[in-house]
Amino acid sequence: MSLLLLPGQAPFVAALGLMIMIGIVEVVALLFGLSITEHAGNLLVSHFGIDHAEVNADLNVVGQFLSWLHLGRVPLLILLILFLLGFSVVGLLLQSLLYLLAGIQLPAALAIIAATFGSLPFIRFSGGVIARYLPPIESFAVSETDFVGLPAQIVTGEASVGNPAEARLRDRFGRTHYIRVEPDRADQILARGTTVAIVSRVSGSLYRAVAIAVPDPQ
Repeated sequence: MSLLLLPGQAPFVAALGLMIMIGIVEVVALLFGLSITEHAGNLLVSHFGIDHAEVNADLNVVGQFLSWLHLGRVPLLILLILFLLGFSVVGLLLQSLLYLLAGIQLPAALAIIAATFGSLPFIRFSGGVIARYLPPIESFAVSETDFVGLPAQIVTGEASVGNPAEARLRDRFGRTHYIRVEPDRADQILARGTTVAIVSRVSGSLYRAVAIAVPDPQ
């Protein structure tokens, strides 16, 4: 227990506390029918176009990294807990071993960097094991091509050709999805609040749409 009180252990003890706090907040949110981390996970999957069902060569480095960590197959809450757990355990072990063997500890910045990188294999391995036993995050069978023809609403940004914005869409089961849309016509701008109809899928979570309603005045 005394090793946990050493100054170099503070970031990792704090990470354990943060892990507990996130779990409590998520449980409270679920009691009100909400899930903060689920919404955040959907936003990340949508923004980076992560799709484990197909090979997507258009993913950027961040998207490939998040996909490697199984985001989209494993809920973001679980990945956060795995990261904080791995980060804490690696950091505490590293600092404790250095102290016991050499009587020193790494500066906090170096220890945090080492623990962060050291936690990634743990997240990758543990996330892969968990993903095997979890049902698909989408519990209703909906192909993203089924979104074509459905209405959606621009919720973030302003869409133009080559500059997609985020839109919220409900599938036929009433489940909410966050996708990226751009106008089907080069001369059209889709402002925040505009209701659109999805006309085609470009790739991943990117779709083309046409406006079917004018946004309400702000």
